[in-house]
Amino acid sequence: MITATELLEFLTKAQRVCAANGVSFQQVYGGYKIVLYADWRDNNNYHRQSVFIDNKGNSTWDCGDYDFGTMDGLLDEMIERGKEKEIKEQKRKELIESLTPEQRELLGV
Repeated sequence: MITATELLEFLTKAQRVCAANGVSFQQVYGGYKIVLYADWRDNNNYHRQSVFIDNKGNSTWDCGDYDFGTMDGLLDEMIERGKEKEIKEQKRKELIESLTPEQRELLGV
């Protein structure tokens, strides 16, 4: 059974990794469908994936693309990839700032 805290943590992660307005909710027969629009593989190919939570707080693959636990794990991976990209970008920026103007010109940065 999914707790309210788990659901809120999930939605916070979803909001962080999804495109603008990329989280939607639908009340469907027997429960709720959460649809996330994101770049799932970090290749600039955005598409929708969904998870279904029934009225009792359980989730299965029956009515969604993923169950709650699997989708939550995917969101964790996406957040980790985002952190790694930020670190790489910061290191790149610091490296470029440490170069002399001549070195920057030679490297085209």
